Amino acid sequence: MKSRALIFVIVLGVAAIAAGWIYESRLRSSIDTAELVIPDNIDYFMTNLNYRSIDANGRLDYEFSSRRLEHHPRDDVSRIEHPALSIYRDTDNWEISSVQGELRHQDNRLWLHEQVVMQKSGAESFEILTESIRFEPEQDMVNIDTAVLMRGKQVEIEAETAQLDLAGKVYRLSGTRAVYFHDDS
Repeated sequence: MKSRALIFVIVLGVAAIAAGWIYESRLRSSIDTAELVIPDNIDYFMTNLNYRSIDANGRLDYEFSSRRLEHHPRDDVSRIEHPALSIYRDTDNWEISSVQGELRHQDNRLWLHEQVVMQKSGAESFEILTESIRFEPEQDMVNIDTAVLMRGKQVEIEAETAQLDLAGKVYRLSGTRAVYFHDDS
C-alpha cells in the first residue's frame, strides 16, 4: 500500500508541475506578444531626424528636424512628432515648430498642426500662432487655413486665413482685425 501511495503522490506532483509549466508558458507568450506589437502599415521610422535641403545655388534652403518620423506606404505619408522647420532666405529666416506634422511625399507638402508657432527673424521680426499650416517648398509658400494671430513690435493682427509668399515677401491675410500700438518713447 505504501508503494501505491508513493507512486500516486509522485504522479500527482509531476502532473502539478506540468500544469504549472503549461500555464506559465501560456502566460509568458501572451506577455511577450503584447510587448512586440509591430504595425503592419509602417515600412520605416526614424528617430532624431535632421534633414537639410540645398537650393540650386548650393545654399541651405530649409532644414527640418523631428523626434520621430513614421512612413506609411499605403498613402505615402510620413507622420511626424514634434517637427521643427527652419527656412532660410536672404534677409529673413523663419523658425516653425508644432506638436504634430505630416509630410505628403507625392506632392512634397509639409503639414504642421497643433500649437504651431512660426517666427520671422530679420529687420521686421514677428511671430504667428495658429493650429495648422502647410509649407510648399517648390512654390516657396506657407498657407494657413485656420485662425491666425500675428504679433509684431507694434501690431497684433488676427485673421481667418493667411497665405505667405516667402520669396516675394507678400503676405495675404483674410478676415482681419488689427490693433496698432503707437510707440511714444
